[in-house]
Amino acid sequence: MKKQGGVTLIELMIVVVIVGIITSIAVPAYSDHVIKGKIAQGVAALSESKVRMEQVFNSERTYKCDLDFSPVFQDAPFDVAVSNCSSTTFTMTATGQSAKGMNGYTYTINQSGEKTSKTPAVAATQSCWLMSKGATSC
Repeated sequence: MKKQGGVTLIELMIVVVIVGIITSIAVPAYSDHVIKGKIAQGVAALSESKVRMEQVFNSERTYKCDLDFSPVFQDAPFDVAVSNCSSTTFTMTATGQSAKGMNGYTYTINQSGEKTSKTPAVAATQSCWLMSKGATSC
């Protein structure tokens, strides 16, 4: 018998199955990691925006409802809005942008530092910032 060189079809199929299994594990883990990074970026921008509001309050003894936070959120996958704003109160809300894969993520903070969050993984708003895609409690 002549010795055959090369790869058989069975060997090739085994390699394809192994690559498929590894991919099915790696891709979801990678996407969870990316979302976790986007969440961290959004809450960092929200925290910085609260600090800016407090700086204005310390110097002018009133919160400014019309501050521009777009530079803080320029690269973040969230949009920010200020509500419940008066001279002594405010609530800032960061809402995830659908175009950047953050649909359903909402984070808030008020003048007292009280934080809430809502993600696609939870049915009710949590009284803390959920920091990962699958987190259901703090």
